[in-house]
Amino acid sequence: MKRLFPLLGLALGLALAQAPAYPENTLGLGFSPDRGLYLQGSALLPFSPLGVDTGLDAQVRLGPSPEAYALLKANLFPGLVLLDLYTSVGLGLDLRYPFGAHLGPLASVELPGGALSLGLGVGYQGGFHLAWGTGFRLYLEPLALEVSASDRYPFLLALLYLW
Repeated sequence: MKRLFPLLGLALGLALAQAPAYPENTLGLGFSPDRGLYLQGSALLPFSPLGVDTGLDAQVRLGPSPEAYALLKANLFPGLVLLDLYTSVGLGLDLRYPFGAHLGPLASVELPGGALSLGLGVGYQGGFHLAWGTGFRLYLEPLALEVSASDRYPFLLALLYLW
């Protein structure tokens, strides 16, 4: 019970993304036919409260009406196995400009050569808002090709460099 309260506190302090639930170091460029170019990256955070892996994903839409997105995530259950596939479940806090904030679960299933990720979040963006995201990453070390969709854009294709 004593371990449950800090995890619940972390969950309340930490929403959704199509990026994997586990943190990675990436830098890349994405394109959405409806929305234009996106510069995106992610990084492992140097602190791990309670031994939980933490990370930050960021994305900025380039163009005349910029948008920014940041996802702080914690990989709460990194060692799960689903049908012999490595699975991660975590929580995240997504912050957006123009202002929005969502809190919710993240889940990833590693497939041979790739990862399928899903997320759901509840929060505020001009009123009550349900955020969602899904994506697939194909790893071609040291590159990754990502195809994703979310409540922010209907389709995004990105090329990422991993290190």
